[in-house]
Order: sequence, then structure tokens, then C-alpha cells
Amino acid sequence: MKCENCKQNEATFFYEETINGQSRSIKLCAECAAKMNADEKLFAEPSDAFSFPSFTQFHNNFLDGLFGITAQGAKESAKSCPGCGAVWGDLLKSSKAFCPECYTTFLEELRPTLRSLHGNVTHVGRAPAGRRAQKEKRDRLTNLKTQLGKAIEDEKFEEAAKLRDEIRGLERE
Repeated sequence: MKCENCKQNEATFFYEETINGQSRSIKLCAECAAKMNADEKLFAEPSDAFSFPSFTQFHNNFLDGLFGITAQGAKESAKSCPGCGAVWGDLLKSSKAFCPECYTTFLEELRPTLRSLHGNVTHVGRAPAGRRAQKEKRDRLTNLKTQLGKAIEDEKFEEAAKLRDEIRGLERE
């Protein structure tokens, strides 16, 4: 496959990007890729003139897009996790949280990333069996208390007494 720029050498550099649902790919030889990288320009919008970022520009823009902050801003953050002592810059470097408390400590910094990756910042999927049982119990109690309030309002005291006893039984468990 020939280079799309010089149309002479064999393409050895392949770049693909998708911006706002539009995909494009570039196939270049090593010489053309090196020339375009020397310009240190980033892909912003599809155009006929291709250029490539330096590693520093790519890294900083990647962090900007992914975490909504610059790499410089990450180094300046003074907040640290009480559980493991990690700072925001450590999370950026490793791309992972070091302990469960990191999620609480750095929630504001992580919120844009979590929302873009998962569509939400709270868990909405399946839960482990123990958690599921607890949630079902809470939901059942809430439902019974609602029914109890309605029974009292309607002056159905025998039904209300049964509901009260059922609620007490569930709360003791």
C-alpha cells in the first residue's frame, strides 16, 4: 500500500481518528510521517494537510480531553487521598485509582470522565447477591410504610396493625 502523501513509498504509518462520528484514516510512509510530525500540529478538523503532534502536545491534549484538565494543572493539585496518600497527578499517570477512598477524594476531578465513559456517575447495573437482598428489603420496608400511612389515613386500623407488625419483623432481621 502506497503512502497517501508522496504516493511513492510503502505506507508504514497508519493513523485513524473519529471526531463527532466522522472517521478518517491516514496511511503514510516513514519519511512523510516524520516530516509532518516535525510541524507539531494537532489534528483538529479533517483537512487535506495532515500533521502530527509531538508527544508532549499529544499527552497534554489527551489529558485535557479525557479528564478536562491540563497536565500542568494535574501537577498543581494539592489534594491527596487519606486512604493511600495518592495525589491527582498519580491517578493521571497510572490511569487508575489506588484505593476505594480515591473515588470519594477525587470525585469532582473524576466526575467528567466517569460520566463520559459510563453515561452516569453512580452505579446502575447489577449488584452482588448480598447487596441485592438489602435493596429488596429496603424497598419492601418503604412500600410497607407507604401502605401503613394509607391504611391509617383511611382508618383501616386492623390492616394498619398487621402492616406495623410486618414492618417491625423486617426491621428486626
